[in-house]
Amino acid sequence: MAKSVFPVPRGPWAGMTEAQVTAARNGAQQALIQLMSGKRPQSVNYAQGDGSRGVSFAAATQAELRQNIREFNILLGVAAPRRAMRPYFR
Repeated sequence: MAKSVFPVPRGPWAGMTEAQVTAARNGAQQALIQLMSGKRPQSVNYAQGDGSRGVSFAAATQAELRQNIREFNILLGVAAPRRAMRPYFR
C-alpha cells in the first residue's frame, strides 16, 4: 500500500489534512449513493416572505465522483495508484 502524506503537498487537494480528506471522501461517497439512487436534487426554489430564492447544483457524473473517491483513497493510503501496463517479452 502507498504511504499517506499529510498535509497534501500539491495538486487539487493541496493543504488538506487527513481529517479533511476523510470527510471529503465520505461526502463524495454519499453524493455518489444519492446520484445512483435518484435522491440528489438538481435545483431547489423556495419563497420566503417578500422574495424568492433559488439554488442550483452542478450535476456530477458517476465517473467524476468515482475518480474523486479513487484519488481520496490514494491520498489516505487505502488504495494504490494504478500502474501502467508494460509489455513483457520473453
